[in-house]
Amino acid sequence: MRIHFLVIFLMVSFIGNAQEERDTALSRCPVFITDTITSNNFFIEAKPCILKVYRSKGNLTVVVEQKDQYFTLLFTDRKLKNSKYKIGRDLRAKYSFRSGDQVSYVDVANGTVDVMYDEELKVWKLKVNGLIANLVERTITYYKVRADLKLKG
Repeated sequence: MRIHFLVIFLMVSFIGNAQEERDTALSRCPVFITDTITSNNFFIEAKPCILKVYRSKGNLTVVVEQKDQYFTLLFTDRKLKNSKYKIGRDLRAKYSFRSGDQVSYVDVANGTVDVMYDEELKVWKLKVNGLIANLVERTITYYKVRADLKLKG
């Protein structure tokens, strides 16, 4: 009886339907963090990047990494839904970078993440639009955040 229960439990646990945890190397970077004055993009589109999808404390985390800089989406949900997520309320988004021994984190102040599931391609499409306000001494610099991510479903 115990063996039958164990076999059934294992079969059901393998069939789980959720976002897959994986690392994917992309040939072109889908993240754009641009200065509103000079239009300088910090993520270089022509360079490859790594897209990581994993769970942190059960919640979904999406990270785009290019050299020593990272763009992170921290969802408060365990699964994605077809909806519009508000940055700050429904999820956290941050840009972080490393310079020598120092690491800096800048939160995306406001914006939205549109999430849609494409039935044909079996992928989740995430469209990020946000704004970063960076205060350095007495000046504030604004950066636009835009990303078009595709995650396997």
